[in-house]
Amino acid sequence: MRFGGGMLCALSVVAALTFGGCGDDEDGPAQSGGTGAQGASGAEGASSDITAEEFLAKLLPEKELAVEGVVASVPSCEGVKVQPSFILVLSDAATQAEPETPLTELVEAEC
Repeated sequence: MRFGGGMLCALSVVAALTFGGCGDDEDGPAQSGGTGAQGASGAEGASSDITAEEFLAKLLPEKELAVEGVVASVPSCEGVKVQPSFILVLSDAATQAEPETPLTELVEAEC
């Protein structure tokens, strides 16, 4: 069976979501410092500049931060929860979009 680009990407995202929680106990204290908070606010500010291609290249935690930043800044997304399933939907939309499509456009279309 041959998989298309979108299906392969979706399977990759599902695998990342499945195994993303492995080893979290070891990484917890290292991420709780002041620089982690600065990184989160920096990611939110830059999230509107991210293209579909850049979004696909990010790891799940970075994707979540980027999407949270966009959701917080777009009025039509009020009340939308950024969950792994929403990230999966956006990842699929990004594979179907032109590489230079802004993440904001993809998120607004799904809200």
